[in-house]
Formats: sequence, structure tokens, C-alpha cells
Amino acid sequence: MGLITTGPGSSRFTGKVVFDFKPFCQSFVVQTERGFVLLEWEDGTLFFDEGDSLVGPLHTTGLQSLNVEGRRAMTARFETWVPDLAAAQQVFRDRCRLAPGTPLAGAVRN
Repeated sequence: MGLITTGPGSSRFTGKVVFDFKPFCQSFVVQTERGFVLLEWEDGTLFFDEGDSLVGPLHTTGLQSLNVEGRRAMTARFETWVPDLAAAQQVFRDRCRLAPGTPLAGAVRN
């Protein structure tokens, strides 16, 4: 997992929200050019949806300030990184306690 960094976030990535289950779960998944990131919303704008773009240190551990393009900033905690869609779906289902058959939106194809 060489793309995970620690300390103050300096690397800026752009990603799209691919899984979100508000208001029942604060966790959400963002797809970047390097895989999928599970984040947990902490503070700031809560008005974002699947398909929205986020910019910021998406691959840096800890609390991060992220910009929701076209909206305001939010603070989210980096939870984990996974390399593929199937793993992202599983970690999201586990985190949000969703049944295995719960349909999820698909990720953006590169």
C-alpha cells in the first residue's frame, strides 16, 4: 500500500463519490485514479451525493479537509484504501451494515 501517506495531507487527488448511504451511515467511498478510498464524514458540508467530485488529500491517513466541487469544504477521516470495485463494495457494506444483496451504484469506469 505505497500510496497511503501519513502526517499532514499534501497530496491532492480528485475522486468521485461512488457509494453513499446518508443519513443512515456516515461512511462513503470515493473512486480515484489509484483505487477506492473509504472515508467517514466528520464535519462541514453534508450535501454531497454519488457522482460528486471531491478534491484533497484522499490517500492520507487521519482527518482531512476535502473540497466538494461546486459546494463547500468538509472534514472526513480516512478509513482504508482498496484497489478494486468488489473490495470497495464489500468494505462499504460491512461498514454501513448493509445486507449482502443490497444494490449499490456502480463505480465510474476509467
